[in-house]
Amino acid sequence: MKVSSSIKVGILALIALTIFFMTILWVKGRSFSSAERIEIRFKDVNGMRPGSGVQMMGFRVGQVEEITPVVNGSDSYVKLKFVITNPGISIPKASAISIQQSGLIGEQFLEITPPSHKTIFLPVYNKSVLPAEVPVEIKLDDKYYDVGLVKKSQIIASQLVPLKFKEDVRTPYAYKINYVVDLPGLILPDFMTGQIVTINGKKKLRIVPRDNAPIPYPSQTSPYTIIEPMRIADFMELQYEAAEGLTETNRIINELFNDTMVANLKESVNNFKELTAQATTTLSKAEVLIDSSKNDLDMLMDMMKDVSDNFNNLAVNINGIIGDENFKPAMYDMTNSITKLSNSISPILSSVDSKAFASDLNAVMHNLNEISQSVNALTSDEQVKGKIVTSIDNINLSLAKLNIALDSLNSCSAEGNQTNLEQIITDTSASVSNLRKFSEKLNKRFLLFRLMF
Repeated sequence: MKVSSSIKVGILALIALTIFFMTILWVKGRSFSSAERIEIRFKDVNGMRPGSGVQMMGFRVGQVEEITPVVNGSDSYVKLKFVITNPGISIPKASAISIQQSGLIGEQFLEITPPSHKTIFLPVYNKSVLPAEVPVEIKLDDKYYDVGLVKKSQIIASQLVPLKFKEDVRTPYAYKINYVVDLPGLILPDFMTGQIVTINGKKKLRIVPRDNAPIPYPSQTSPYTIIEPMRIADFMELQYEAAEGLTETNRIINELFNDTMVANLKESVNNFKELTAQATTTLSKAEVLIDSSKNDLDMLMDMMKDVSDNFNNLAVNINGIIGDENFKPAMYDMTNSITKLSNSISPILSSVDSKAFASDLNAVMHNLNEISQSVNALTSDEQVKGKIVTSIDNINLSLAKLNIALDSLNSCSAEGNQTNLEQIITDTSASVSNLRKFSEKLNKRFLLFRLMF
């Protein structure tokens, strides 16, 4: 059966109309896919047109179908509708959707970026591994919200922590935690820190910005994170503001570092160099002096040590004498006698041979000093202790008689009793001389006691 020419012409015309209609739809961005149309809102689409491609991680998965501006006063926006034409492709929750451009003047397209893993490093105290799927929380508008999940946690040596996170880790080991934020509209700063907390018996990873800056709760209603494009004009305006700030900074620096300031700085640097050189020379001389005087310094230190030991021994001797209950009264009496003797010496020094008298009295005091040292060494012996007390009593008796003689001497008149006065002075000098002999014998006796005991 032959087909007429009119039928052939009709079929060709129908095919041509179909192709033409499909071409118009493609140019307008319409798709014949039965996939779900997704509607999002931008404040500015930066010249994007229907028919632009939709890419996910650099791979084309759909196209833009419709772009409609909605003018509503200050709440105006652009409604953009696109479709995923590739089967089996789904957009994860909280994926970032942005308008990108291939090159400087290339084609614009819609880029979909699924939530990426973020990494945080925390100090380790008990080496317990944080399990996966633990909630991640952050403070938004003065309230904590669960915004994601921990995907992986491991313990590493602190030497493997990147330099920019070193200040967060002061322990030998660190947690390396990978987590994902799935709250739509939430854009976190680049650097975060945090801690592991336990709430109602369950562990959570609580993250905070390193600068503790407050973060508002996202206000958008879309299940995705919409990133507004930046126009060239906006970018250039930001660059202009940055240039103005840099110009102002340069102006202030030029005002501060004028010619006078630069000259003063140069002079200060030269003075500092000279001072450093002088200090280096001084330190070198001091080092040589110390090295050359090392033996003298060691000898001086030894002498100081000997002096310190002698002072300690003197203190021990005094404490031993004073602490003896039997010896204490006798020492007190002898001290009082010596005090009275010193008070009575002055009136007779002009009438006797003061040099011989002073020599005898000094010898008595020297012998008493040596006796006190011997007493400290011998007071532990009860038999010797009685002899010591008896000897001290004899000295006290002699000193008492000497004091009586001196009192009588001081009470006499030089004009009326010249003969008696000379006799008393002679007796006093003889008594001191005898006391010297007695104290020397007593000192020798104590020396013998020390040799025996």
